[in-house]
Amino acid sequence: MSDNLPEELLIEILTRVPVKSLLCFTLVSKSWYGLITSPNFITTHLTKVHTEKIPNSPSLLLIRRYTKDDKKEHYTINLDDEEDGHENGGGNGQFAKKSVELDFPFKSLIGYFRIVGTCNGLICLSDDLFGTTKPIILWNPSVRKSVTSPAPTINPPLPYMFVLGFGADSSQDYKVVRIVYHRDGQFDFLLPPEVEVYSLSMGFWRRLINVGIKVCIADFLWSQAFVNGSVHWIAYHPRRSDNDSGSFGSLILGFDMDNEVFNEIMLPDDLAHELATNLFISVYKGSLAVIKYPRWEDNGSCSVWVMEEYGVWESWTQLYAIDLVQGMEKVVGFRKNGDVFVAKESKGLVLYNPKTGFTEDLGIWGSTRSFYIYNFEETLVLFERQNAVVEEEEEFGDARAFQENGGIDLDEEPSRNEDYFDAQETITDGLANFYVSGQGRY
Repeated sequence: MSDNLPEELLIEILTRVPVKSLLCFTLVSKSWYGLITSPNFITTHLTKVHTEKIPNSPSLLLIRRYTKDDKKEHYTINLDDEEDGHENGGGNGQFAKKSVELDFPFKSLIGYFRIVGTCNGLICLSDDLFGTTKPIILWNPSVRKSVTSPAPTINPPLPYMFVLGFGADSSQDYKVVRIVYHRDGQFDFLLPPEVEVYSLSMGFWRRLINVGIKVCIADFLWSQAFVNGSVHWIAYHPRRSDNDSGSFGSLILGFDMDNEVFNEIMLPDDLAHELATNLFISVYKGSLAVIKYPRWEDNGSCSVWVMEEYGVWESWTQLYAIDLVQGMEKVVGFRKNGDVFVAKESKGLVLYNPKTGFTEDLGIWGSTRSFYIYNFEETLVLFERQNAVVEEEEEFGDARAFQENGGIDLDEEPSRNEDYFDAQETITDGLANFYVSGQGRY
């Protein structure tokens, strides 16, 4: 049946199919394998993920944690169902039960990787938590593909520090920006820093000149937020002398992935006068967010701020404050329904409802600093590529053999392959939905 369909209609149908099914459909025939792994199809499918609700594709969260007992990083994909909120009786560990653990094919040399960021189903990993310079890994767990960058090119004599940012430009070229600060003595940094960018399409690092950065980014525990086509970090104006108190202040440094230029975003007064090390940048429902933590001498609460209209200083709003009680230490993510994930000193993860103040112990354990939680999309990005540098585990050998044969078992007729029947059923359902929606004509 599908052989008689116009290719445009076949693409219209298949781009509405979840990734898991599309991986199976590559085994139907060589032509289907070639179509689904083509860059044009992958881009079209990604567009549908962003603009339309693909059937059977619920909202997902990626959760990473490191456990010292088995010395392993654990990556899980959890359903982010709004019905699971406390207001709807969704406690009793339901969230943790709706998860699937991913096969993580990499091994950190220092315990666990830093997750630089995620974008369009790609996870950017760096084995740099103690300042060492290593290649960057871009990993798509949905298709079990990865690309490892060459080693960075800016490696000045010690001491120096660097920060990373990850995102995509408007053409969906994935980029990693690396900002390297030379140290002047033990603590001070020289300005401006050196900057280099790795792009997936080019496959190498290139240096940027005349970057004009006049601020520093907090060392070691920096975080990033990719919003509105730019990657962002918490930064600060350094003091030039002990008497130069007026120049000190926190702000956001942004890097536009399209134009590859830096810009500064001002924080509200309550945040601008805070130490940069007490601020953490994040994303809340697609908007820039900053979490302000209490000073070391204070106990009390952290506050969550959101820039409701990007680039508009007046739109900064404090959403709420979270009392850091019962060992709660660090905000690590947000759910679609507004609940907050908070890591505890006891190395557990709790869910906090800012409306009611109710907390639920999720029974998810790991090193406090290792927790990473972010919205996740299943995409086909990297599916057309061979794994570079880092090889997949042996358990995927059979799948590779299928794909080397053009995506079909040569010892089995397509009509006997259950994936073939699944594909035919998808085509039938897709045609029905296509016409019912009014996009097609009888």
